[in-house]
Amino acid sequence: MREDGAAPVTAPQVTAKSCGDCGLCCKLMGVTALAKPAGKWCRHFSKSAGCAIYAERPGDCRVFNCLWLLTDALDESWKPTVAGFVLHSEQGGGRLVVECDAVRPHDWRREPYQTTLRRWAAAPGQEVLVFAGSRGVRLGDPDTPVRRV
Repeated sequence: MREDGAAPVTAPQVTAKSCGDCGLCCKLMGVTALAKPAGKWCRHFSKSAGCAIYAERPGDCRVFNCLWLLTDALDESWKPTVAGFVLHSEQGGGRLVVECDAVRPHDWRREPYQTTLRRWAAAPGQEVLVFAGSRGVRLGDPDTPVRRV
């Protein structure tokens, strides 16, 4: 207790997020340097050990940023293995890309995901694309189909 009888004020604990056993990006993202196609598990990843070549991983892997890891506002329900998709941004944050696991292509439609993604898509200057493989949709009013090139 403080001298005035009040409880001490402490700073909130910030817990750094970690991939843990997730690695969904190691399945969904293509890695040219490893000749790894998108949608196939990387041969260097295992749930029990993570990335076997992490220290020597190629540049494609080094520069990839999972938004769940980077964004404090995204709680555990947005962890890729829970949500069924990986979030990343392009074009300086002006485009949010939702990479869905092909075995769970509609998980983004569950709540709170769909409402939140649509709210983000409605923000000025923000584009939200949802992909399952090469086929996708640009969220908007109305939604429009898109394909990866």
